[in-house]
Amino acid sequence: MPLRRRATRTRAARRQPPLSEVASPVHPRKFIRDSVGYAFSQYVVRATLMLRGLIAARLLGPTTYGTWNAIQILMDYGNLATMGSQQGLDQLVPPRIVADDPVALRRVKRAALFNISLLTGIFMLACLAAGQFGSSRMLHMWGPLGIGAAVLCALTTNLAYYQTSIMRSHGDISTASGWMAVQGGVGGILGLALVRPMGAWGLLLGWLVGCVAAYVFSSVRSREFAPRLPKPANESFDLIQVGFPMYLYNASTQVMRNLDRLIILHFLGTDSLGYYSLSVMALTFLLYLPDSVTYVLYPQLLRDFGMSGRNAASIRPRVERVLRLSSVMVPALCGAAYLISKPVVQILLPKFLPGVDALRVLCFGAVALAFTGLSSVVLMTLGRQLMLMPAALFSVALYAGLDLVAVRTGHGITGVAWGTLTAYLLNSVMMLLMAQAGLEIGARQSLATLLRVYTPFALSLGLAVGLTRFLPRPAHPGAVGSLVRLGVSLAIYSLVYSLGVRPLTRGLGIRRALSEFDVPIVGALVRRIGRGRPRGDA
Repeated sequence: MPLRRRATRTRAARRQPPLSEVASPVHPRKFIRDSVGYAFSQYVVRATLMLRGLIAARLLGPTTYGTWNAIQILMDYGNLATMGSQQGLDQLVPPRIVADDPVALRRVKRAALFNISLLTGIFMLACLAAGQFGSSRMLHMWGPLGIGAAVLCALTTNLAYYQTSIMRSHGDISTASGWMAVQGGVGGILGLALVRPMGAWGLLLGWLVGCVAAYVFSSVRSREFAPRLPKPANESFDLIQVGFPMYLYNASTQVMRNLDRLIILHFLGTDSLGYYSLSVMALTFLLYLPDSVTYVLYPQLLRDFGMSGRNAASIRPRVERVLRLSSVMVPALCGAAYLISKPVVQILLPKFLPGVDALRVLCFGAVALAFTGLSSVVLMTLGRQLMLMPAALFSVALYAGLDLVAVRTGHGITGVAWGTLTAYLLNSVMMLLMAQAGLEIGARQSLATLLRVYTPFALSLGLAVGLTRFLPRPAHPGAVGSLVRLGVSLAIYSLVYSLGVRPLTRGLGIRRALSEFDVPIVGALVRRIGRGRPRGDA
């Protein structure tokens, strides 16, 4: 073997994690630190993007901001071009790592890169052809150049997903976190700098630069693990076959998250889409915590399930703990967002006040989507991915029907928001029941679980609506009075909600878990609060 090649392999071997580390069960503290570390960094990124969105909305106004929201839909759909190859990669890589078969592992990685590159390329050509020869509202707003920039964003994002997925399977969450930080930081800050001189085009150009910079980052970080040269193989078909059920479900979820905007754009116009875009911004922000937990949890469930001989009971305690934590923490954030939304919009974006009611309603969709996401990875882990296909079709049909009824009956974007929230809730109940059946949980216990996890949601929604309607308003309306009323509302909400969910948090060890987070501010604060108190669960 040539000396240069031998040295390269030696360096790669040193960077490769030990097999025992890859295959061994993950300690709960490490899982918590990974999840919250990932979530915290993404909240920083999302805060940057939300700041960009708020400033851009103020500068552009509802109509032009609605135009930017429309091109984002196209970029979101570009992530669906892989036809299940990405989901198949998540499924097929961890078993090959555990089996310690480097040849088969490299073959499936290169096959995945081939699928993702080819299918995304076809999507790009189709969009460019439609932009060149077709006629649509998107073409009228952006033209072929804008569509080309959007699909290039989708290509770099899909290639980066390939790399970060492989790194996650090898136990590295920081690459995905760093990729999103670069994408959001560069794209958000540059877009913010360009929005005044270039309008919505500045946002698009900034995001394109951010996507390219983030792809370069993930390419450097994954160079020892993610092959750069695609190669078709038998695994190309295996990837699609294994991943398609989850892909179809993810695609339906993507449709569910975008269909309301498409309906609003088609029936109510760009202005209404601009108002409604604030709801989407808030929902996306709130979902970062549950999405981060699911992102970290999924490969760990796959490993634990495989090492136990495919015993459902082996993953049940972890799933139940994550479900209980999500059921308490996510509604708390949603209720706070509900209370904060109107004063913030009144002060920062007064032109967007017609969208406040929809914004408040859709905040609580994060709870249902958190349960849905967790349930989907449980079903995939258990090998019940085929159940996701009819569930996906039913959910999309229900979702479209409720939103169309809201539009046709004249309830506007607020009616669409209520229809969306109702569809999210019904879908989450169905998915939770399916996941619990897969975990071999009896009907009575499943119903008790549903009651327990939706109680904080009902409490949070009731408190937020009640405080908004019945808390006395200031005698002298204005920014100061609104902020004082908001402070009182948040204080009452926090106290009552904490007391209400306290019985549901026993045994979870929330205070101890928070003190172990790799987030300096959070960990230090919780440790300081906890000094002098008896050890135990909050």
